[in-house]
Amino acid sequence: MHPISDMAVFVEVARRGGFSAAARRLGLAPSVVADRVGGIEKRLGLRLLIRTTRRQALTEAGTTYFNEAESILASIASLEARLMEDSSTPRGTLRVTAPTPIGRQVIAPFVGGFVGRYPELRVHLALDDRYADIVGEGFDIAIRGGPAVDTTLIGRRLFETRRVVVASPDYLDRHGRPDHPTDLADHVCLVFNSEPHFQAEWRFGRGADVRILRVTGALATSNSELPAAWALAGRGLAQKSWWEVVRHIEAGRLVTVLDAFEPDPVPFFAIHPVSSAHSRKIALFINELAGELKDLPP
Repeated sequence: MHPISDMAVFVEVARRGGFSAAARRLGLAPSVVADRVGGIEKRLGLRLLIRTTRRQALTEAGTTYFNEAESILASIASLEARLMEDSSTPRGTLRVTAPTPIGRQVIAPFVGGFVGRYPELRVHLALDDRYADIVGEGFDIAIRGGPAVDTTLIGRRLFETRRVVVASPDYLDRHGRPDHPTDLADHVCLVFNSEPHFQAEWRFGRGADVRILRVTGALATSNSELPAAWALAGRGLAQKSWWEVVRHIEAGRLVTVLDAFEPDPVPFFAIHPVSSAHSRKIALFINELAGELKDLPP
């Protein structure tokens, strides 16, 4: 078996934490995966994995091999992608992940048109409110937003959006209007959190006056679209991106509160582990998406 193939098997074992998980991912028998890793160790005369009954942990040499192997495999994938991409006709597959609201409202319609324009391209779009492991899960592009987004992979800023606290007129008639972020302690907050608890951090103020307030809600969800739906139903207050709620505000179904404490706009990025200079299809997707988003409500 070619050393590069063995290397790819080892990298999958390291990512998945064991032979069985890697075997399922690769469509191989666990014994075959173990033999392939054992072959590398025999060839090098080094132990790369410490095997226990439940998990395989990397040795120091294994960690070095894993880091270098990931880089080598990424370079090979980039090389092959460039060679496969015709100068005039982009082709191949793109795997894209995006948060559910912007994915459903903006990215999905864009992807439909994008594939229509380039019929030799295929796009798999995953909508998920958690932050996916871009490299580990094999994504080409991730759409991510927030002041703490890690752009160390490679990132292009797409747009920025206001963050506003909204409630229905009916809720404010029944519970009153908060005048200061500290008043939220006496209100029903609608919490989005990927973890199974009822707290979230809401940002207020700008510049030197930035304040992060931990709010607690009676309603919490890991689906980022639900707080706006609950707010429309009069269940409480939600902090949302302006573009998610602007049509409801213009229609009078939602009202903004705490406007004087509105935080800095939140940037959104397209993150991609392979340089767009090395992949025409990635560059094409991101350039056209950036053009599509330039008219998004700020």
